[in-house]
Amino acid sequence: MIEGLWIVQYEGMAGNGGGVAVFIKGKILGGDTGYTYVGDYKASNAAVSAQVSVKNFLAGVPSVLGITGDFDLDIEGSIEGSVIKATGRLPKDKHAAGIALKLTKRADLPA
Repeated sequence: MIEGLWIVQYEGMAGNGGGVAVFIKGKILGGDTGYTYVGDYKASNAAVSAQVSVKNFLAGVPSVLGITGDFDLDIEGSIEGSVIKATGRLPKDKHAAGIALKLTKRADLPA
């Protein structure tokens, strides 16, 4: 159910943006205009959690968290049909402002 191509929309303290992510066999692979996303996910029933490493590949593109360079995100959310609504936080600072995420499934993976 969760495996496939997803559009990622996010909003943080320093702006908003979007990208794409592929969920496949417990892995997440994706990116946007300045960052790649690589991580692991777990899904059960209507819940999803993930640990994602976000790597900057284009120095002039700021993150929506206001962070320069690479960082990690812990993500927790709920699955409702073809939509995931989630929040992402820095693992080292659970009390800091995070980001709001909305993912919309666009395609299943080929068999």
